[in-house]
Amino acid sequence: MGVVSIAQTLTQYRLRPLDEIQITVYNEAQINAILPVLPDGRISAPFAGLIEVAGKTTVEVEALLVDIYKERLKLRDPKVSVVVIRYRPLRASVSGMVLNGGTFPDLRPGDTLITLLSRGGGVNPDRADLRRATLTRAGSREVIPIDLHSMLFKNDMSQNYEVEDGDLLYVPEEVMNRVQIQGAIAQPGQYPYKEPMYLSDLISMARGEIPNRTKFSEVLIIRRKAGTDDQLFRIKANYVNYVRKGDISQNVLLMPGDLVFVPTTKTPDYNQLGTIFNTLFVVDRLLTGGVFGFRLFGN
Repeated sequence: MGVVSIAQTLTQYRLRPLDEIQITVYNEAQINAILPVLPDGRISAPFAGLIEVAGKTTVEVEALLVDIYKERLKLRDPKVSVVVIRYRPLRASVSGMVLNGGTFPDLRPGDTLITLLSRGGGVNPDRADLRRATLTRAGSREVIPIDLHSMLFKNDMSQNYEVEDGDLLYVPEEVMNRVQIQGAIAQPGQYPYKEPMYLSDLISMARGEIPNRTKFSEVLIIRRKAGTDDQLFRIKANYVNYVRKGDISQNVLLMPGDLVFVPTTKTPDYNQLGTIFNTLFVVDRLLTGGVFGFRLFGN
């Protein structure tokens, strides 16, 4: 499935019911007409009667009319022009993590997935999984993977397919590319991961400290060990030293799936952190003898 230019698309376009065409015959004004393609795929052309045009290009219809006018009107060399002056609108839909999803009934031949995405208001930048979009064709079970990230950010238009009637473009939600921050922070919760993303970025997104409660000197970053489902390790960060002393090593580069835990000024409640992790990662046991059963990493 390739991408062709709009000019090439319109040249190869095959007429459909409810299109509207204009027939012009040079020096034969009485033959000229603007005609709809009827629901059965035919037109009622002057001096030609009902003829089948659905599925034919305008060039093929021109050749058909030349033969008819030569035979019926005895024209020696009729110069016939057929052009589409109004296309039957294409209906296509976009849904999922876009800003204005819905069905758009007035797309034109040559419009592409970028056009459809634009009609949907573009993607939700904080929630869309751009690499796993899909295109479903009407009347087909085929689901075509679409990499919108390459299309939008790398100018790779190899998948910017022409929209067909009944298409559905679906942009799923990004559920893996997230980070969590919990504990003594103003707005704990889950946030989209934006590469590169540092501890300071996440703290800023979470609106910073809670006065008289937040203990930024003992921040913990909990990370899943690569290639495992239940092995986690911790990174300790003294965020106070980063802010006050400029120690950039304490401004840890985060990874997708990280959980940042900000303790209170009182004795940290690691039971709370254990509960959080049992929920997020379905880990049977995080705490061993009152301390973390993770391999220490970093400081």
